[in-house]
Order: sequence, then structure tokens, then C-alpha cells
Amino acid sequence: MVSHQKRNILLPLYLQPNLILKTAFIVRALSLIGIIIGALLLFNGALMAVAQYYDIQLTSEDDLFALLKDEKYTLAVKSIVGLNHFLTFIAAPFVFIFIFYKGKVIRYLQLNHFPPPLLLWFPLALFFLYPLMGFLTFYISQLELPAFMAEMDIDAMETLNSLLKMDSVGDLFINLFLIAILPGVGEELLFRGIIQKEITNRWHNPHLAIWVTAFIFGVFHFQIVGLLPKMMIGLVLGYAYYYSGSLILPMVMHALNNGFATLGYFLAGNKIEEQDAVVENIPIIPVVISVLGFIMIMTFIHNQYSPANPEINE
Repeated sequence: MVSHQKRNILLPLYLQPNLILKTAFIVRALSLIGIIIGALLLFNGALMAVAQYYDIQLTSEDDLFALLKDEKYTLAVKSIVGLNHFLTFIAAPFVFIFIFYKGKVIRYLQLNHFPPPLLLWFPLALFFLYPLMGFLTFYISQLELPAFMAEMDIDAMETLNSLLKMDSVGDLFINLFLIAILPGVGEELLFRGIIQKEITNRWHNPHLAIWVTAFIFGVFHFQIVGLLPKMMIGLVLGYAYYYSGSLILPMVMHALNNGFATLGYFLAGNKIEEQDAVVENIPIIPVVISVLGFIMIMTFIHNQYSPANPEINE
């Protein structure tokens, strides 16, 4: 007697919808990775051409950011960084959407109206998570990490400090565009707008999609000490997208989060060094209180607002 599973294998492909769905997901996932790699290669090719034209030696990312120390290269380097972000997080996702969802682009993007109070509740929820982020960051920073992991955090901090250097209000506005607006739009387009949506479409489990996407979002920042805080930010942004049904809300939140950090760095006089990132341990009681506040806010959102994030199929 042929089992149900064996009979299923003998069926034509068009009569196996689950297999079609799984295959389509793999094809889209591999295509997205390929498109992003293509964007990075395009950027690196353009960068090498510019470096050769101006007779500048660029053998690594460190060489590029070292140029920020020379004022005559500052705007050029920041423009290059902006171009890289545009190609990777805006152009590449749009190419993916136009290939697989042509005719459904507007619906797929989900740039919808959302209940205005959510623009208060979700940033407030994120604010209540900051003490926990600081608490976790402190203890993770105390761990004896392998040399290559510690080097990742040092490189990330040095790169950010080089990029954030601001000597005027004009520099502040350039950095707000480069560090707040571009990532707010681009990273949310890729992570929440595509990755979270595609995982939801495949497994029909929005919570799984939110957590997996948040983890990928955290890993993407290449920081060991900052992995969990970045993941927690990704979770709040993911649920903001889930409950609002609009990509606009996480985009605005992401831009505001980065923007306030950039403004704070400017007002501090560009003096935040690696050793200042973790000043002292945060007492457990404020952390517990803040986490309870976060839970109360998220419970309120869950009770007051129905998830409005429909799946988009091909």
C-alpha cells in the first residue's frame, strides 16, 4: 500500500501547493541575496574607479574612513557611504520588488495610513527598553570575548566615530540624512518591508517572522556587545509594522531613534569614545520597572489595536 507521503511525491508539481510555496520562497530568498551582492559589487567597482581616478589607495574600509580625517575628503567619503547605503538598502530591494511583485508594488510596500496614537505608543515602548539594553550591554561587555569578536566592536565604534564627526550645523544635517533618514527608509524597506513579510508569507507565523528578522537585523550591525540591543530595537520595529500594517511607522521610528542619537553626539561635542559607551552597571530595580512598563504598553497596544499586516502573495 502506497503511503500518503509517497503518493504526494508522485503528484505533479502544480498539485503540491506547499512545495510550490517552499520553492518560490527559496527562489526569492536567493534572488534577494544575489541582488544585494550585485549592488555591493557595483558599488565596489565604482569606488575603485573613483579611487584610481584620484590616485587614492583604498585596500580596505579602514582606508576609506581614514580619509575622513582630511577635511577635503569628508564630504566625498560621506557621499560614498550614502551611495553604498542607497544601492544596498533602497535600490536592491526595489529591484527585488519589481521582479517578483510587478503590478503589486504599491500594495507590497504597504505605505498605508495607520492609527496616529501608535506613533506615541511604540516609541514609548522602545524608550522603556533602553535600561534593559544598557543592562545587557554592560554585562556582555564584561565577557572575555575571542579577539576577532572584540575587534568587531572596536572597528564598529571607530567607524561610527569617524563618520559622526561634526564641526558645524551643516555637518549635523548631512549626518542626519546619512545616519537617520537613509537607514530609516532603507533598512526598514529591506528588513521589515521584505524579509519580515516574506517569512510571514512562507510560514504564516508573524511572530516567528518578527523574531527571525530582528535577529538578522542585529547580526547585520556586526557588533557582539550591541547584538541584543539591536535585536530588541528590531523586535519593537517589527511589532510596530505588524500592528500598524504600515511600513511608514517603523521607518519614522528608526529615523527618529538614529536622529536623536546623532543629535546627542553633536551636542556632546563629538566626545563619545569607546570607553564611554558603558559607564556603569544599571541597578536591577530600574531595569525591572522599565521592563514592566514595556510589557504594560505592549499589552495595551495588543488589546486596543488589531494586527493589520496582510500577507502579500505573488
